[in-house]
Amino acid sequence: MIDIQSVQKRLLDMAECVCSILEGHSIPYVITYGTLLGAVRHQGFIPWDDDFDIYLFDDTYDQAVAALAAELPANLFLENEDSEPLYFHGWAHVKDLYSTVICSQFPQDSLYRHHGLSIDLYKATRIPRESLKLFQARERINYFQRKLRHGLISKQDYALRAEDAVQEVAREQEKAIQNPADVIYGFMSLDGDYLEVAEVFPTRAYNFEGHSFQGPREYDAFLRRCYGDYMSLPPVEKRVPHYSEVHFSDPNEQL
Repeated sequence: MIDIQSVQKRLLDMAECVCSILEGHSIPYVITYGTLLGAVRHQGFIPWDDDFDIYLFDDTYDQAVAALAAELPANLFLENEDSEPLYFHGWAHVKDLYSTVICSQFPQDSLYRHHGLSIDLYKATRIPRESLKLFQARERINYFQRKLRHGLISKQDYALRAEDAVQEVAREQEKAIQNPADVIYGFMSLDGDYLEVAEVFPTRAYNFEGHSFQGPREYDAFLRRCYGDYMSLPPVEKRVPHYSEVHFSDPNEQL
């Protein structure tokens, strides 16, 4: 069991800090996935949720990462390929340095040096609509290649995991892009989710636990693609947090 209220309070503080830095540099972002769903359905966190999801955009992603690296306070850590030797994710995280999580669902994440509560900074990449499957297949291959390069999976495991993605790339490369001017935002995902450009901008404010965060202009189609009937609660047995345990440390202790 975890103290979900304490977890969500810490995540909210982290998110306010991250988004304040982004807004201070006029860097666009939107809340997404379970965070966006929580804003729409609960006006805050999904009651059992224990993370916070943000989309940044490819044309300002590097600027956002640089601003966060320079301005995050001492209790937060920007985790990416520049700061974590074993980094294999395709997006950056902001980690809390005064908490430790245990996640049986994703044990590979424990290989990183910092094990605190996390904000995901996903990258939304503007691509032709017809190349979505190709883009996502290539992203999956890159993901498994990073794990192989760091010795986190064997060559045999890589071949097994990447085989479907390699075949998908071969199939998609044979298809001609009929209308390259028709673009969407694609993501590194196994589920095929995407955002229509018209769904995103201009962004608008969402109430979230009494605070304001930017989100996509239109949310309904995206949430339906991700979750189906998103306003209905899942079965009780699926109303569980990601983490198995969360422990908080004394902020007066030296990092």
